[in-house]
Amino acid sequence: MRLALVLALVLAGAAQAQDLPALFDVRGVASDDVLNVRAEPSGSARIVGSLPPDAQGVEVVERQGNWGRVNVGDGTGWTSLRYLEIRAGSGLPQASEFACFGTEPFWSLDVAQDSSADLSLFGGTPERFAIGRLQPAAGYFEPFALTGSGATGALTVVLAPEYCSDGMSDMAFGIATTVVVGGPQTRIFAGCCSLAR
Repeated sequence: MRLALVLALVLAGAAQAQDLPALFDVRGVASDDVLNVRAEPSGSARIVGSLPPDAQGVEVVERQGNWGRVNVGDGTGWTSLRYLEIRAGSGLPQASEFACFGTEPFWSLDVAQDSSADLSLFGGTPERFAIGRLQPAAGYFEPFALTGSGATGALTVVLAPEYCSDGMSDMAFGIATTVVVGGPQTRIFAGCCSLAR
């Protein structure tokens, strides 16, 4: 009985960890009001921004109790999850579109719903790849990977749901990534991803 209880708690924790990052819509806020974003997960913390009462596609990247960490402006803060409704199928591995990016060098990868991905390096021409669906690691809940191919070689993108910083801003992201492009010369990029586009 004790083993069953421990297993249930572990699986519940794993399932809860799986639901973020995800996209949410603001609900239950009066049309003439805003949803406050605070510096800390507390109703008495300093207000650092706000979301309009009809905001959609708000990415929550972390949870503490009934509070979710969101990006607002050029920074991050906490807002009450009581006023946010999750969009079904918006988290990993169901996400069909997302954006990844990094520095040194500056790069971005835009994954679109049409099963394509465009890799761009600062000042360069985007490289297009045909891609498959996100797949979880065998026997585990994460990380996830997608693969593809294009004129410049094979593409492998590994996504790990975890706190990530782009190193350039005060924003927070919920997915760390490693992107590998194989071909005559293998290229590896590391950075963060966002479900909000």
